[in-house]
Amino acid sequence: MSCCQSTPSRRTFLAASGIATAAVTLGACTSGPEQETFSGGEFTQALELAELPVGTARQQAVGRNQVLIYRESNEIVRAYSAICTHQGCIVGASDDPKEAFTCPCHSSKFDKTTGEVIAGPAQLPLTKHHTSIEGGWILVKVEPK
Repeated sequence: MSCCQSTPSRRTFLAASGIATAAVTLGACTSGPEQETFSGGEFTQALELAELPVGTARQQAVGRNQVLIYRESNEIVRAYSAICTHQGCIVGASDDPKEAFTCPCHSSKFDKTTGEVIAGPAQLPLTKHHTSIEGGWILVKVEPK
C-alpha cells in the first residue's frame, strides 16, 4: 500500500454501505409499480372459460404480467393488474367468493367488481383491463401506457 492510500475503517465502510442500501431501498419504495405491456394492446388468451366458474377469481400470469380475473356472471368477466398500487406486491385471489382481492404484503383489499380499494394502506384502485369472452376463452387486453 502506498503512503497516500488509507484503508477505510469498518465504521466508514458500514456507514457508506448503509447509505447506499437506504438509497436503493427508498428508490424502490417511492417509484410507482410498473407493468409491462404483454400484448401490444391486443386481446390475449388468458384462461379457458371452463376453468373459472361464475363467482370465482384467479390470479393468473398472462405473458409477463400478473392479472386478477373475476367471473362475475356468465357474460361478465373483469380483469385487473395484480400489482398492488401501494408498493407493488402481487395481489392474490382467494378461493372464497366472498373475499376481496388481498395484497399479502400490507393487507390492502380491493373490490372484485370494481378494483376499488376497500381497505388500505393502498389509496388507488387496481388498473382495469378490458376483457372479452370468445371461443371458450377469457381474453384480456393490457393497454399500452
